Amino acid sequence: MKRYSILFILLFIIYCTSPRLRFEIRDTAGMRWYKGNTHTHAREGESDSTVPGVAQWYKDRGYSFLVITDHSVVTYPPELTALADSSFLLMPGEEIMGYSGEDLLEINGLNIREAILPWHGETVSTVLQELIDDVRRQNGVPVINHPNFQWRLDRYALSGAENCNLFELYNGCPGTNNEGDENHPGLEEVWDFVLTSGRRMYGIASDDGHEYKRFSPELSNPGRGWIVVQAMRLEPEDILRSLESGLFYSSTGVGIRNLHIQQRKIEILIEREAGLEYKTEFIGSGGKILRSTKRNPAVYHLSDERNYVRAKITDSKGRAAWMQPVFVVR
Repeated sequence: MKRYSILFILLFIIYCTSPRLRFEIRDTAGMRWYKGNTHTHAREGESDSTVPGVAQWYKDRGYSFLVITDHSVVTYPPELTALADSSFLLMPGEEIMGYSGEDLLEINGLNIREAILPWHGETVSTVLQELIDDVRRQNGVPVINHPNFQWRLDRYALSGAENCNLFELYNGCPGTNNEGDENHPGLEEVWDFVLTSGRRMYGIASDDGHEYKRFSPELSNPGRGWIVVQAMRLEPEDILRSLESGLFYSSTGVGIRNLHIQQRKIEILIEREAGLEYKTEFIGSGGKILRSTKRNPAVYHLSDERNYVRAKITDSKGRAAWMQPVFVVR
């Protein structure tokens, strides 16, 4: 009997002292939520409005920050300074093009100061890396745009890109194929492939707006997708640091009031609208659904998932919000 007691004590000590899986926790004390858009168009030839008119559209609708990303030009003209104040941040940006034969790919350069000319190269992966490196040379932040548009970038090109951990999970421009088709995976499946491979990648929602005067599902209208970032201040450095750290969620209409991450627990408080139902799916390695719930707050307790957990919330209107992956560590 004494022998079994000693064995039990030894096993208990091993259990208590062995490394246990837990969620990676970041310090968000004192941070606020800021709604913004990192991909839209404004100049003549790329929109039906003007640069000041586009910036005013977003400011009037409660956005905290905006990056106008026209092609081959950095947008931050002097006439916008009157719009920028303590409640509305304008960051310079550009949508940069690259060509591999007939294949065109595009990324956004956030907070860059000089326009980057189109790149030409032998392979899609080579061109993509050159574009990313050019943005980094200006201390900007690169975002890989609409990978499924014309099926330009597959999961392997995305997972192989170095020094870039942001891509557009959702793009509101028609024809961007966010959901994939019978021959191509949707971008959530691509995201899970990249995350399961061990890469840290965060998914952005944007509207990629071009038309501001007429609204129709067939047009590239604003307000279809956005991000909400946790940051200390409404300043470029703070917003971009949080963006690259995954301290944000993406949305097409669902709001998150609060997100609380403990060592072995995720709790999401959803901002409810009267008359709507909400479903939260917690997703892990390989895209496996770990838990589905209609409760609010939605709660997930860590069990045996050893890589990451992310969450997707959908409402009965078909709108969604995506929480960024929370990584599991020892």
